[in-house]
Amino acid sequence: MDIHTTRGRSRGRLLAALAVCGTLAFGVAACGDDEDSGATAAGTTTAPAEPVKVKVGVGPFLDNQTLALATEMGYDKEQGLEFEQVILPSNNAIYQAIRTGDIDLGAGTLRGLQTVAKTAPDLQNFIVKDQFKGYFLVGRKGDTPVYSELVKEGKTPEEAKQEVLESFKGKTVNMVKQQNYAPLAAGLEAAGIDPDEVKINDFADDAKAALAFQRGDGDFYTGALPQQSKLLLDDPDKYVNVGGYEILGPAAISYDTWTTSKDWLAENPDVALKVLAAQLKTAQYIQDDLDAAAPQLAKLVTDASKTELPVENVKLLASDFTKFLTAQNLEEDVFNPDSPLFWEKEAELAAEQNAKDLPEGYKPADQNVSEEWFKKYQADSALTSWVEGK
Repeated sequence: MDIHTTRGRSRGRLLAALAVCGTLAFGVAACGDDEDSGATAAGTTTAPAEPVKVKVGVGPFLDNQTLALATEMGYDKEQGLEFEQVILPSNNAIYQAIRTGDIDLGAGTLRGLQTVAKTAPDLQNFIVKDQFKGYFLVGRKGDTPVYSELVKEGKTPEEAKQEVLESFKGKTVNMVKQQNYAPLAAGLEAAGIDPDEVKINDFADDAKAALAFQRGDGDFYTGALPQQSKLLLDDPDKYVNVGGYEILGPAAISYDTWTTSKDWLAENPDVALKVLAAQLKTAQYIQDDLDAAAPQLAKLVTDASKTELPVENVKLLASDFTKFLTAQNLEEDVFNPDSPLFWEKEAELAAEQNAKDLPEGYKPADQNVSEEWFKKYQADSALTSWVEGK
């Protein structure tokens, strides 16, 4: 069953036709009872005769591939779903496609969604899928001080941090501004530097920003991990990691999400929970067996980007720069107010940066309902048992 076959209808009528628990859609067996989402006593689900297709908007990046990997593993089919990947060039394109009904959900970020809070108030992040630990700036070797080298030379971490950030004054950074500016600005401000002293070359997507940097435009580049890692690994004599968390602090840690519309969540609660369960099961698989998952992820990224991503690069990225979040990670860190990784810390920092673009009375919780959906997942014994392999 494809929920996108009647594109001429309004989105509300179209989604209403997919009433997950409606017998007209695929029978009572697809729903099960309210608590266990159609699960059997064994902790598995009874799939409908035809899986429910869920169109997922993604970019050609490693952190966007978890639901595609879930399909490789058969997790979507086990939950009576069928994930269809739709490659789109940017978060903005994904947000627009959700609003037009061309996709059901897509890859987003906590920071990125704030930039469309006025124009797209109907969008919400309902899953926090990974923690991006690798926000860093790439510079040209020999043209800029490098944090790690300064520390090796005997400077204190604070001295090294300040020297690197001071070197940005009057320089130009290539990036997709809506996705990558907030951490840089926060790091500069914390060091007493006016962010306006750094020029931003704002590009439509990360690939264009990286290509311009390679051609000599801009002094630094920051953006998607595939481009960053390619620069550093393919041309280590030309490019260098200037610094990341070490120079920018907590602002350099950010969360990536699955984003959808309020209407889709309201009309497809059972499907939304199963998407969350498939995401968590896939994240657990990656953490438990990266050696097995890395070749699969490498192929998915290569197919999506048309550029080969070596398996060893995936292992590096998935261990050092991106943390695919399990249920335990969400409970202990992301949704724990006492944790330094509590999601609201990033959201509130971003809200300060984006204040002029946010609607009056804006609250991060209005756009971010991931904790609410995670609690619903925790209350579903069948789904939690399925994810845990019980």
